[in-house]
Amino acid sequence: MTLPVPNLDDLRFQSDLVDEARKRIIHYCPEWTEYNISDPGITLIELFAWMTELMVYRLNRVPEKNYLKFLEMLGFQQIPAKTAETNITFWLSALLPLGEEDTTSVVVPAGTEIQSEDQPDPVVFTTSRELRINAPLLAHLRTEENFNQNYISRLGLDIFRPFNKVPQIGDTFYLGFNDRNNISGHILRLDFECEPTEAVGIRRENPPWVWECLTHDGWKELELSKFAGERDTTGGLNNERGSLTLYTPLDFSSEMLHGLQAFWIRCRFEQRDSSQGMYTESPRVTNLHVYSAGAQVPAANAQVVDGEILGESNGEPGQHFSLQHSPVLDFSEDETIEVEETVDGVQVFVPWTRVDDFASSDKFSRHYILDTAKGEISFGPSVRQSDGSAIQYGRIPESGKRIRVTDYRYGGGIRGNLPENAVDIMNTSLAYISRASNLQRTLGGRDQETLEELIQRAQREIQTQRRAVTAQDFEQFTLKSSKAIARTKCITPEDTGSGTVTILVVPDVVDNLENGDLHALHVSDDLRTKVRGYLDKYRLLTTAINIEEPKYYGIRVKSTVVPQEFANDSDTATEVTEVLNRYLCPLKSETVEDETSRGWEFGRNVFNAEIVSLIQKIPSVKYVLDTEVEWRRVSPMNEVNDEFGGDVMGLQPVNKMLSIPADGLVCSLRHEIVVTTMDEYVSGGSK
Repeated sequence: MTLPVPNLDDLRFQSDLVDEARKRIIHYCPEWTEYNISDPGITLIELFAWMTELMVYRLNRVPEKNYLKFLEMLGFQQIPAKTAETNITFWLSALLPLGEEDTTSVVVPAGTEIQSEDQPDPVVFTTSRELRINAPLLAHLRTEENFNQNYISRLGLDIFRPFNKVPQIGDTFYLGFNDRNNISGHILRLDFECEPTEAVGIRRENPPWVWECLTHDGWKELELSKFAGERDTTGGLNNERGSLTLYTPLDFSSEMLHGLQAFWIRCRFEQRDSSQGMYTESPRVTNLHVYSAGAQVPAANAQVVDGEILGESNGEPGQHFSLQHSPVLDFSEDETIEVEETVDGVQVFVPWTRVDDFASSDKFSRHYILDTAKGEISFGPSVRQSDGSAIQYGRIPESGKRIRVTDYRYGGGIRGNLPENAVDIMNTSLAYISRASNLQRTLGGRDQETLEELIQRAQREIQTQRRAVTAQDFEQFTLKSSKAIARTKCITPEDTGSGTVTILVVPDVVDNLENGDLHALHVSDDLRTKVRGYLDKYRLLTTAINIEEPKYYGIRVKSTVVPQEFANDSDTATEVTEVLNRYLCPLKSETVEDETSRGWEFGRNVFNAEIVSLIQKIPSVKYVLDTEVEWRRVSPMNEVNDEFGGDVMGLQPVNKMLSIPADGLVCSLRHEIVVTTMDEYVSGGSK
């Protein structure tokens, strides 16, 4: 039961102010006999009543202000906005190397801005680090069977056969690049010259091969580019001349392979579709040239401000300085406040350390506090004691000394979550760079925590008392351990009988789910380690913790509907699909606020009837004719990014109800919505 909130003044405009004033007219001014609303005196009464009501409203805001001040004293601050992130790809206007002996590199400076077309307020992304696009240095050309032999020196003189004379599944050849030039994240164009062949048994436009690059975590598959001008024209290395383009990932790294250090790419003979055919003989390569066509670099939806001067110190304790932009993002390791000091007679800027509070600071500590919501920098206060003395918490910047911030970032929010190729306008021109764009969606943007959310979070955190004992405690600490977590549920030993506390974690990937990426629900080993390490600080010594994923149940709905007369068929199908995707989702939608977007509850069963009822409530739907519900188990680690789970293998019908266990959640597969008319339905047709 919540505590009653006092109403400091309950006067109301009409009943308590206007009406009461009119009753007193006859006593204070008996000659006033006109009480109609049109009378100027009544108008004045209403005016002053309105002004009085405003004061009453302000007075009743005092408890709320005190509440927030108490939270501030306890060290609670609003969680800052989170930036959307992506990789920005830059394409070169000319391939590298430019010539035979050319060593030119193209540099994209850190902080380069690329924006969307939204006007007048575009979404701006800035690169997180410097990008240096290098020419690839091909140093190795080897086969799996004769790896000790390097064919690179004989290219152009002898014929290189990448596979065995009679190719076998698994035959592989390798390209190794000197790590003197870093080519991680580069776009590599491979130009092949081959002896043309006719009958080798393969489908030239879809050869039976797989291209991979070596990363720290092992081999990672690469897709051949299908962009205009970059498509594979080698015919499976059977055309006289041809090229193909590979987009390598950022984790492509120099690794040791059979005792040789290099950036490694391999091509493996593998048939994944019978229509690809089989090599009856090995292709014959006469020459190979490799070029860089561009590269990618991480970027975030934030703008960077460098070296902003905040002002000069007046030498008093408890000073506050405001940044020009707010709210700001959390400072990174190389972002801080610097205060001007005199060192050996020279004026220099000395970095200070950010702290959460000044409780452990003394008068010599170079400490400051950052309020990300307000964009405000605070220095230590002086607190007067009962005996009249004062204690200084944190050092005071010397009077007249300048205070500056090295750099900081502002921006973020859900508006930064954009589709692919939406961020493609460069704010500055760069030498040798023709264009830039994001080839993947920008994901991860979150708005700053609201005051209501802060109050709710404070209540939960105060209840935990800094120790994880109850299931609610474990859930609260798990949510605090990482911003990448959206939901969690604690399964206690009493529920499982295993003697361990099981924490079910749902990653914050609502944008991925809206685009059908069920693989994003997979909880990585890094996230498990981070959560376990955080909980170790608060769990009881004898408590064993296990971090797991929920049991996901993929739901597919096949429904035939009749639209309203005013509705378009395709729009109706799209609206039904979107509503189902939001409703059958483990995460709350951030773009729609209604009963269809709250996120599925753990252990809540699925009823056929509620699906029919949900579709029937959609404004553009007039009738729901046939509805079938099917399900299958979903393993996020093994899911492929296909639009809402296109894999229909293993689907089972739901007869009235699908029982979901206490550790289970549902997610959408690809729904099938058919729009028809009553006449066509009766006659057996559909649109």
